[in-house]
Amino acid sequence: MIQTKNSVSKTQLLAPSIFILFGVTGDLVAKKIIPSLWHLFEQNLLPSKLVVIGFARRDLSHNDLKKLIKKSLETTGALVESEEQFETFCDYFVYQKGDFAEEEGYVELSQKIKNTEDKWRTCSNKLFYLSVPPSMYQEIFTHLGTQKLNLPCNDEIGWNRILIEKPFGTNLKSAQQLQKLLSTYFRENQIYRIDHYLFKEIIQGIENFRFSNNLFEDAWDNTRIEHIRIKLFESIGVEKRGAFYDPVGTLRDVGQNHILEMLAALTMEYPEKMKVDEIRKKRAQIIKTLKPLTKGLIIENSYRAQYERYKEIEGVKSDSQTETYFALKTELSHPKWKGVPIYMESGKRMSEARKEIIVTLRCPKKCMLCEVGQHTPNKIIFRLEPSDEIIIDFWMKKPGFERVLEERKFSFFLYEKTTKKQYVEEYSKVIYEAFYGDQTLFVSDEEVDASWKFTDSVIDSWSEESVTLHSYKPDTTPRPDFMEQLDREENREIDEFKNLGIIGLGKMGSNIARQLISKNWRVVGYNRDSKQTDAMKKEGVESSYTLSEMVNNLESPRKIWLMVPHQAVDEVLKVLTPLLSEGDTIFDGGNSFYKDTLARGAEFKGRKINYIDVGVSGGPSGALSGACLMVGSSKEMFKENEELFKDLSVEHGYIHAGKSGAGHFVKMVHNGIEYGMMQSIAEGFEIFQKSDFDLNLKEIADVYNHGSVIESKLIGWLKSAYDSFGQDLNSVNCCSGEVDHSGEGEWTVNEAKELGVPATIIEGALTFRKDSKGNPSYTGQVVSALRNKFGGHDVSQK
Repeated sequence: MIQTKNSVSKTQLLAPSIFILFGVTGDLVAKKIIPSLWHLFEQNLLPSKLVVIGFARRDLSHNDLKKLIKKSLETTGALVESEEQFETFCDYFVYQKGDFAEEEGYVELSQKIKNTEDKWRTCSNKLFYLSVPPSMYQEIFTHLGTQKLNLPCNDEIGWNRILIEKPFGTNLKSAQQLQKLLSTYFRENQIYRIDHYLFKEIIQGIENFRFSNNLFEDAWDNTRIEHIRIKLFESIGVEKRGAFYDPVGTLRDVGQNHILEMLAALTMEYPEKMKVDEIRKKRAQIIKTLKPLTKGLIIENSYRAQYERYKEIEGVKSDSQTETYFALKTELSHPKWKGVPIYMESGKRMSEARKEIIVTLRCPKKCMLCEVGQHTPNKIIFRLEPSDEIIIDFWMKKPGFERVLEERKFSFFLYEKTTKKQYVEEYSKVIYEAFYGDQTLFVSDEEVDASWKFTDSVIDSWSEESVTLHSYKPDTTPRPDFMEQLDREENREIDEFKNLGIIGLGKMGSNIARQLISKNWRVVGYNRDSKQTDAMKKEGVESSYTLSEMVNNLESPRKIWLMVPHQAVDEVLKVLTPLLSEGDTIFDGGNSFYKDTLARGAEFKGRKINYIDVGVSGGPSGALSGACLMVGSSKEMFKENEELFKDLSVEHGYIHAGKSGAGHFVKMVHNGIEYGMMQSIAEGFEIFQKSDFDLNLKEIADVYNHGSVIESKLIGWLKSAYDSFGQDLNSVNCCSGEVDHSGEGEWTVNEAKELGVPATIIEGALTFRKDSKGNPSYTGQVVSALRNKFGGHDVSQK
């Protein structure tokens, strides 16, 4: 036998083996399996004793089979050094004619295997590869079972394994049905599900990049990574595969499998035991944390399109709704990745062939020379096409006398470009690892289930046509709104983007500043009381002592957040407005009356300055750890500033409420509702306090907050107040039975009257607060205690 290597491989140490190719005359075998077997043959990596049995319907002589093999090698560019070498390779192959649905062929196959084993005088290993549609699995498995070809000889020798190509079903239900069928005839350790992307060197390189080095892994989470982008762009189209592709579409074809497995390799936890089951389990676990997409999120964060003239392809329905491009935005709920947006997109007939994962890092808190040269965030790119390489973007001082930055790239290739052939690399490993029995890079049933659970929600929503099927010209790349925004962010200049001025560094403003600093924003702050300005300087705020100084310290176009009482807004704007320029943006985050906001918005529109109203709920604790935001502005301005709203809010804690004024209007009504809720809680607990029962009010508040219908933050804050001030709520610091009101409740009541809407509860709560002056009560003390806990209000005894 002619060999090109002298090393002894693991496969050569195996027992004699038989490789059965169902569908040997099909494209998959010609494009993938035969060239990969040739590659293993060249590398001396095939079992020392091997027979390859091709099984198909056609009448083929051995010479016909050799012609098929030769055409496959020529088409895929294999280098055959001599006729002798080719003949030696062909000696592995024999042919068995058979119809997949009829028993006769399997009887003959079983006899052919027995004859080979008799010749070898041993039970052989058997590896089955199914290059057939999944609809034929039932017939093949049944006949294999009838001939007992699914059963190994024993646990030591003569194993039986099956290689299955994707798709593993068309949805979760069909995938589970397939698994049930498989498990009828094979154990899980016999089933080898192929996702050839897991066998790509660059995907394996991701795991080694992370787990075999200490450069990045300690910061490989939401503290350092801003977002993740995975793209699989093909310049080729569906071509002659219309009948296969049209029922599937791009999301099923590459999204549910390749992209999610790439994401798993990028984000999985370190498998400490480094055992097969542990590694596969870690991949499944991270896929399971993909956040389920609600119909609303699918409408907002998914996009599908079909290239023009796709419907003219043979095998494609004339009314086809199949996507040839898709884009999705989602995230993982895993604590390490929570809040990191994940963008996935793939398509046919794109403007370029490009396959890569882009990991964009958060901007540094401290950056040398940033002030003299703006620059984009650092990125780590794992690229599969057009070349296999890992690229890390750096910013360095440009050589010379000037102190300016320039971009540098640290890059290394995994291959010489001339040596890599499509599929050969991956499928050589698929076959090799299947012979050796290593399932690490094969997909588990748990991974399949987790992937379909996520994908099904999108496909089901698309099937209801809730997301429009767009069209695009071949050789172009569609850009949905959320991907356009991502493109802008990835190419943004750091100083231009995450810069914000904050006016008002009180309880709310200072905590907003702290939260933004923790998320790599540059915050320039001003407070009327310079002592607070000094205090915040120690926490990273670039302090200014006049509004003019603050404006001059911000890059243009400036973004400035007002966090001052509504009574002070006009006073601040009177000084601030002459200092601003066209294109600057003011965010009013206080509790301004929405009609005042409407007037201010109209005035600033005339000045070509953006005025955005933001209702902020959650109190100082929310400002620090994530608030609830209600934004009033144009849709364009909301999108432009969405990164700020996202960084300030809890998960799903911000909305575009509507046009200018809508944010403050929604917050006003929110505060009116808050009045009523607090009042009813307080009245209920005064009933407890006055009753003849010896009740522990703290325990009641606590139990109410564990599964009851009225479980809420307000009840939690009441329990906290009892912890702090005792059941009587009668300490020096808390709690006055006379309750202040700040205006929002009264605005809500007046608005209700204008609209002719009864607001009995809210109006009653407002009246109670007014009447409490000079008429304190325990109900008032409870309301005061709540105001102290969520808002830090001064409610000391008068």
